[in-house]
Amino acid sequence: MSGGKKYIWFDLGYTLLRLKREESFRNILSDLGFEVSISQIEKAFHLTDKLFMRKYPGVLGKSRAFYMPMYLGNMIYALGLRTDICPLFLEWKKKLENPFKVWAPFDNVKNELKNLVSEGYRLGVISNWDKTAVPLLDQFELTSFFDNIIISSEVGCEKPDIKIFQIALDKASVPVEDCLYVGDNYYDDGIGSKNIGMDFVIINAYSDLGVEELDDCNLITDITQLREYL
Repeated sequence: MSGGKKYIWFDLGYTLLRLKREESFRNILSDLGFEVSISQIEKAFHLTDKLFMRKYPGVLGKSRAFYMPMYLGNMIYALGLRTDICPLFLEWKKKLENPFKVWAPFDNVKNELKNLVSEGYRLGVISNWDKTAVPLLDQFELTSFFDNIIISSEVGCEKPDIKIFQIALDKASVPVEDCLYVGDNYYDDGIGSKNIGMDFVIINAYSDLGVEELDDCNLITDITQLREYL
């Protein structure tokens, strides 16, 4: 990876923002008669996310009704439980209905973005997301940190298609070798970056857990570890 980066592009989901899902999921399981710890649920979500990224590229960006029953089946399997998925699905669907109530920034995100800007880095977003992306960034007072925000639903293409990366580069008027992409999904973020020639790092909160198959990328556990790749 070449040094001297000037422009850092970020993904949104599970790079800058996270779902407030663990406590809600534990409460639903409790109502169904299962007592499971938050740490177990966090790890099960992580493993299920990574499984879907690897085996079903792009599906996590689709309507939840399209993939959620199978997703929840994998969650239950990862937790070692046996239960009817139908009531779980109906309750979980209700919990996720309002994106402005279920998404939140990771604790260290705002401060880290502020530090990067103060150090002279230009920042941008390239994300597969719907029309709620910018309003969510506005809600969390993150929008002002970014020079350019490129959202798939607005430009008509999505990662890993290099078109969305090229749109971002053209809009920012920056050469690809000056850029670093930071994401959490190797199969969207890493492959797309690699195909256009952009260096990248993948955030994986559990070190290499769930991504043991990857041998051609740098892993970090959160964005505070970016410095060595800039």
